[in-house]
Amino acid sequence: MRTETGVSIVAVLRRAETIPSPGPGFRLAGGDTLIVIGTREGADAAAAILRRE
Repeated sequence: MRTETGVSIVAVLRRAETIPSPGPGFRLAGGDTLIVIGTREGADAAAAILRRE
């Protein structure tokens, strides 16, 4: 995500669990909430990537 958008995922919220600093091999699941840091433009680009099917 950082390479393509400049945004870093700093944590993932999954149900009642918080996963801090997920590594590059971490797989997202439906319903995950991402905590990101970066510019508004980068966050918008990341959201667009995540909406792809």
